[in-house]
Amino acid sequence: MKKLKLMPTLFFTFILSSCYLTPAYCSTIGENITYGPELSYRSSKFTGSDAKDDDFKRLGSIGFGVYAHWMFSNDHPEMGFISGLFYNQFGAKYEYSSDDKGKLRVHYLTIPFTFTYTVYEGVNVEIGPDLSFLLAAKDKYEYMGEKETYDLKDDTNKVQIGYNIAVSYTHEESGLGGFIRWNGGFNNVNKEGDYVIHNGGFSIGARYRINHLFEK
Repeated sequence: MKKLKLMPTLFFTFILSSCYLTPAYCSTIGENITYGPELSYRSSKFTGSDAKDDDFKRLGSIGFGVYAHWMFSNDHPEMGFISGLFYNQFGAKYEYSSDDKGKLRVHYLTIPFTFTYTVYEGVNVEIGPDLSFLLAAKDKYEYMGEKETYDLKDDTNKVQIGYNIAVSYTHEESGLGGFIRWNGGFNNVNKEGDYVIHNGGFSIGARYRINHLFEK
């Protein structure tokens, strides 16, 4: 578990240190590949026929990771592909009364497989599937002032096959970018039972193109 949580940090550190050691190499790569860190805020809520209860409310969380954006070819620079490694959360709040409430959080390590298309200078549409691996699932429950935390990992599917749809913008001169993204899962959150509950949510975030540092 600890090794999985360290993977984004190690990957980012490797890229950064390699670029500082070989800036000329990174400058060459930068012609077709851009990469860097990404940070986002997500508002999530369960979806599905068994998650339409008014007791479920949106839950906020922070996600982060590293991305790489490949341009397919110099002849078609408007088309590309994004992947990377990201830590993120889904979940929801529930409240049956002021004395009976809690928060469900499901933690994942996600690899996206996203196709991109530039519709205007710096403006991209992004769409594709993603694959998420379960890290943890917790229910922080409060009843009559008493708080308990329940581990739901054994009751949660270990792998989520999902989707991501986004609109992004990158400022070419500074290397800074931002995005609005919609994510969700196709398969059930719960491992067993007849309940139909899926992850869903939207996020806003920022990116920084590291190889902008080595561009002349």
